[in-house]
Amino acid sequence: MKTTSFLASAAKAAFALAAVVMMSAAFTACSSSDDDNGGGTPPPPAPKAGFVTLDGTEKPIVKAEYEDGGNGNYYLYLLTDSKEIVRIDFNKGLHMTGSPISLTKKEEKHAGFYWLVKYYKSDSSNLIGAYGEPGSSEPSFKTGTLTISGSPESTINIKLENGRVMGEDGKEHTLTISYSGTMTKK
Repeated sequence: MKTTSFLASAAKAAFALAAVVMMSAAFTACSSSDDDNGGGTPPPPAPKAGFVTLDGTEKPIVKAEYEDGGNGNYYLYLLTDSKEIVRIDFNKGLHMTGSPISLTKKEEKHAGFYWLVKYYKSDSSNLIGAYGEPGSSEPSFKTGTLTISGSPESTINIKLENGRVMGEDGKEHTLTISYSGTMTKK
């Protein structure tokens, strides 16, 4: 009888210890994931080729156009009616190098365009507007890089990675872009 009682007590202690270890692991896992993503907003996904991903929703790029007044305005259309648009402006000489541009800070003063990323919803309202010009009241991204290479006349490569930005609606949004292809002159 003493052996049975001892084994029952040992089993209770083992189950209690296992429960404590499992709960501790669960709390630790939840805590670190909240710290990594700002306390609630899911982390931005990796860019998917030919898509803009806004807040986890993938949207195919159906058309790409550019205006070239010496620097450049580049438009990625996400709906066939051309109303949902991502606009990216940059200085070809400074930014079209294949090196990542940090979107988290304003640029040093220079001649020509500064980087700009705007997201227009299908009703033409501006959801995201971030700008790299020094002194601009438009925000920078909280996280993110923009890498541009090639040429719109042949093949241009545009990749926005790990984008996290405060939107015009006062909410934080995640944004990634991956486009490689030709563009039509507007």
